[in-house]
Amino acid sequence: MTPEGLLTISRSALELGFSSFWVGDHVVLPESTTSVYPHSGDGRQPFRADTPWLDPLVQLAWLAGQLPEATFGTSVLIMTLRNPTLLAKQLSTMSWLTDRPLSLGVGTGWLREEYDAVGMPFERRGSRAQTDIALIRELLTRGRREYTVRGGDDEPVAKTFTMLPASPAPVEFLWGGHSPLAMRLIASVCDGWLPAKQSLGSLEGHLVRLRAACNAADRDFTELKLIVKPGPGPDPESGAINADNLEAYAEMGFHEAILELPYEPDLAGAVRTLERVADRSRLRSVQTISGKEQA
Repeated sequence: MTPEGLLTISRSALELGFSSFWVGDHVVLPESTTSVYPHSGDGRQPFRADTPWLDPLVQLAWLAGQLPEATFGTSVLIMTLRNPTLLAKQLSTMSWLTDRPLSLGVGTGWLREEYDAVGMPFERRGSRAQTDIALIRELLTRGRREYTVRGGDDEPVAKTFTMLPASPAPVEFLWGGHSPLAMRLIASVCDGWLPAKQSLGSLEGHLVRLRAACNAADRDFTELKLIVKPGPGPDPESGAINADNLEAYAEMGFHEAILELPYEPDLAGAVRTLERVADRSRLRSVQTISGKEQA
C-alpha cells in the first residue's frame, strides 16, 4: 500500500464502525526457509519473501498523527527480535507523542533465520520474553531501572539509569501464542491474550487451560483482555465474522475481534472487504462485541 492507500483504508474503516488498527511484524525475510509456519495446515507462510513489511511502531505512530480518533495495536510484534531497553524507548516515545493507549500484541515468532539475521538468539526466547516484559514495564512506568554494567576496573557494578519520558498512556501486553508456556506467561505477566486464528472448539479448550494457569498464578481471569481473530483466513466470502458469530465469541469472554485483511495491496478490494464485514456484523446499527455503543 502507498501511504495514501493506508489512510484511505483507515478512514473508510472508521466510517464503517471499526475502531482500532492492528499491524503485524517482520524485520527481514529469507528467500527460502526450512522453518515451519505454525498457523497453516501445510506449514508454509501465507506471504512471499518480497512482501513489504513496515516497521509496526513507526507505522502506527504515523497513523496516530493523522487519525486522532483511532486506537492501535500490534498483532503481533516479535518482541524477542529486539533489545528490550531499546524497545522500551520506542514505546515510551510513541506513547508520549500520541498520548493514547497502545495494545502491544507480542510473541516470539517462528522464523529461526530471521533471528540469525538480526543477531538475536532463537533459543530460550519464551523465557526471555517474560524477563523482557518486566523490564519494559519498569522503564515505561518508573522511567528508571538498575542495570549491571562494567565498572572502572572492568568488574560488573550495579548502576541506576534513567529513561524519560515515561509512558503517559497505558501500554498493555497481549500474548499471541497458546502453548503451555504461553498460558503461564499470560497469567503471570501479561494483560491479555490475542491468539492466532482458531476454531471455536480450539478456543474453548485453550480458554480452559488459560483459566487453570490463572488459578495456578493466583490471577483473576476476568482481568484479562481477550481478543479474537475469527475465520479460517483473511475474510473469505463465507467468513466467520458476522453478527451471530461475534455474539458467540462475546459469550466465550472475548472483548474485541480483529478482521485480518489480505496481504495483497488491493485498495479497492480491501475497502470492499471492510464494507462486506461491516454489513455482516451490523457495525453501524448494533452494539459492538464489547457491548458498547458504536458510532
